[in-house]
Amino acid sequence: MKRPLLPVALLLSLAVLASGCGSKTITQTGANGATTTKTVPNVHFAKAKFVLHTGLAFGAFHRYIYKPYQAGAFKSGAQGRVKALLKAGTAALFAAHELKTARDDALSDDRLRPLAEKVEGLLGRLTSLGGSLKGGSFNPAAIVGAAGAITALGASSGSLGAAIKEVAPAL
Repeated sequence: MKRPLLPVALLLSLAVLASGCGSKTITQTGANGATTTKTVPNVHFAKAKFVLHTGLAFGAFHRYIYKPYQAGAFKSGAQGRVKALLKAGTAALFAAHELKTARDDALSDDRLRPLAEKVEGLLGRLTSLGGSLKGGSFNPAAIVGAAGAITALGASSGSLGAAIKEVAPAL
């Protein structure tokens, strides 16, 4: 009679232990001297994962959005325009997903934490860009602005010791 309760007790204790995993609490002191406490994700190998996920996002943006835009593939009457717009919209949403993961990685690492806000800004740009591209329209200023934000994030990341290499995923 005691044996059936043992596996149940083990499962319950593992569930309680696992519920505490996945986040950590940090305390930061601002420029004005005020301290704030935040709960951030606890990611193992955060720097390596940040570089990987941002590299995938950057590669998808450049291969499926920026280069076709420069080649004129999104212009009205261009051959394969609809396919290029659908690929670009999908790539933008994929890049946004990768940036969400990269933001968690940046929050988890003490040195990369300042990059989380820049990643968040780029994430917003790519999400709105993806929606408009999938809808069949595009704003050239939005594409150029996102490219500038990617360049700035890459430079900031490199200065913190996390140089990003683009990885172009195949769609």
